[in-house]
Amino acid sequence: MGLFYSKLLEIFNLDWSTKWSSTPKAFPLFCLPLLPLIEILKNLDPIELFILSQCSGKSANCVHIVGTKKWKLSVNVGEKSININDIYRVAITESSMKPTWKYDRRMKIFFSRYQYSEESELELRKVLSKLQAAFRCPVTSFEYDSWSDSDQCWISVLKCITQNQVQPLESFVFAKSLMTEDLEWALQNVKVTQKIDIRICTSRFPGPNIMMFKSCKFIELKLSWLKICALNGFIEEWKAGNFPNLRYMLIGSDDFKGCWCNHMFKRDEMKQLGVRRRLVIDEKRSVECTGGCDIQADNGTKATMQMNRESRNSFELFVWNN
Repeated sequence: MGLFYSKLLEIFNLDWSTKWSSTPKAFPLFCLPLLPLIEILKNLDPIELFILSQCSGKSANCVHIVGTKKWKLSVNVGEKSININDIYRVAITESSMKPTWKYDRRMKIFFSRYQYSEESELELRKVLSKLQAAFRCPVTSFEYDSWSDSDQCWISVLKCITQNQVQPLESFVFAKSLMTEDLEWALQNVKVTQKIDIRICTSRFPGPNIMMFKSCKFIELKLSWLKICALNGFIEEWKAGNFPNLRYMLIGSDDFKGCWCNHMFKRDEMKQLGVRRRLVIDEKRSVECTGGCDIQADNGTKATMQMNRESRNSFELFVWNN
């Protein structure tokens, strides 16, 4: 079977003419033995492999042989983009013209321009499904940061992810002006192992159940509207060893500005200055601790609780390795 470059030009509207010949030539790519085929495919970057996978069913079923199953996809619904290994990017944009595809190799961005229609919000989901089908790799990061109440695209994309893979997300970031039933569904059904960051800008949000995140390493709940009693409950659960992976937590709540009479520790104790220490969470994240109040879990794990001295509604927990 020959792979026709003319088909690439036709499908993706790409200008790949060469100085040797303006007429596309056929190359029997899939007639090659397995090892030479793998070596050729290794010379293609992720975007080129994706383009190749869209040419035929046979090409779609072969690109994964170069090890794409180990790759990671990051989805940003607000930006309508998908990152591949945090290096290459597929950007989905709206156009009044017919659908086109353009690859900017210098920027390592593949632009998918679709013509606006009533179902245009599904384009991100379609492209994501094609990427996962070709590479057979998981989505590890999901982000939605929008203060628009009308955009429901994010939940369809998230459900598409959970249906196509069993591997949990490593990171889940969500920021929205209102709490919705869709977010409640996400908190109950989406498993996250590394980082969770939720910001809901409304007092009608009762606050999430912190125990939903007990498998996470990094937790940020800004604008959480949690009560001080919930903070007490969290500390007791952490001391009992029910957050075994946790390294850092930040909780922001306007309720923390009120009376702390019912809290097991005094606010002033957690605002004390002390020795500056940097907590390295992983290769991408680190946070600085400037003091606070030290506590110890039942298993001997040590941590520091700290209240932000500039913002009265911010609580942090730093968990140390030694």
